[in-house]
Amino acid sequence: MQHYTQAVIDIGSNSLRLMKGFCDADGRWQFSPKELATTQLGREMDKTGSLSPQGIRASLAAMRRWQETLPDIPVLAVATSAVREAADGTAFMEEIGRRFHWKCRIISGKEEASLSFSGAASLAVQGSYAGVLDIGGGSSETALGRNKALLWSHSYPLGAVRLSSPDGSFRAGEVEKIYERCEAAFLPLPYTPDIWIGVGGTLTSLAAMELLLESYDPQQVHGYLVTADRLRRRIAQLQYMTAEERRHIPGLQPKRADVILAGLYIADAFMRHYGVAAIQISEQDLLEGVFYAL
Repeated sequence: MQHYTQAVIDIGSNSLRLMKGFCDADGRWQFSPKELATTQLGREMDKTGSLSPQGIRASLAAMRRWQETLPDIPVLAVATSAVREAADGTAFMEEIGRRFHWKCRIISGKEEASLSFSGAASLAVQGSYAGVLDIGGGSSETALGRNKALLWSHSYPLGAVRLSSPDGSFRAGEVEKIYERCEAAFLPLPYTPDIWIGVGGTLTSLAAMELLLESYDPQQVHGYLVTADRLRRRIAQLQYMTAEERRHIPGLQPKRADVILAGLYIADAFMRHYGVAAIQISEQDLLEGVFYAL
C-alpha cells in the first residue's frame, strides 16, 4: 500500500474533491485517484449571498468521512468561487480548520486560473501556446501560457451552478440571457493558443458522455478531443430533457444532471466567441496544480 505524504481537498461550488500524493525519488508527484463528493455548496448563492445550508452540512459530512480514511498526513483544503464570494465563506473555512485541524486557504480567481493552467499544461507540445478553460460551479477561468509558463489569466463570474435553474431546465429567453452574459464578460485574448485544454466537471462530463462511459474512466477522458460541433449536438440532445431523463445519460453523473446544461452553454458561448474549433479535455487540473505549487 502506497504511503502518501500530502492530501489536498478542493472545495468547489458544486463538488468537493480529494487527492493524495507523494514525491518519488526523481522529484515527481505520484497521485491517488481523485475522490468526489457532490454537495452543491454554492446552490442559489447569487440570490442569498451565502453558502447553501444543505451544502454546508453535506460538505462537512463528506470531509468527516474523508478524515476517517486519511492517514496521519498533512491536509490542505483550498476553496474557490463560492467560498471566496459568500458572506459566510471565511467562517465556513474557519469551521473546517477547527473541526479537522487542516490548513485552509481561500484562493483568488487569478490564482485558481494559474493553478488550473499548471495542472493541465502537460497536454501542450513544448514550444506551443496553450489556453486552458476551467468551467467550475461558480466561476470559469481562462489562462494562457507557453512551455508551462503562465502568461495571462482571468476569472469570470460564470459557472454551471451560478447560471443554472433549480431543475436545470431553461426557457428560450433564459438561454439567450446566458449567452449574452457570457458575451459581455469575455475579454480579448493577448495570444491565440495553438491548443485549447478544457478542465472541470462540465467538460470531463462532456467527454464521458461522448465516450458513452457507464462508469467514469479518467484514463479514457484525459486527452479526449471534443469538437464544437459535437458539443452543440450534445446540447441539442439534453436541452429538451428533464433532469430525471438526463440522469440516465451514459457518462453523466446523476448529481450533475441539473447543472450540466448551464456549463455546456458557457462552453459553447466561449467556443463561439473565440472561434475555438475543438478542445482537448484534461483530467489534470487545479488539484495537480496545488501539488506542483507545494
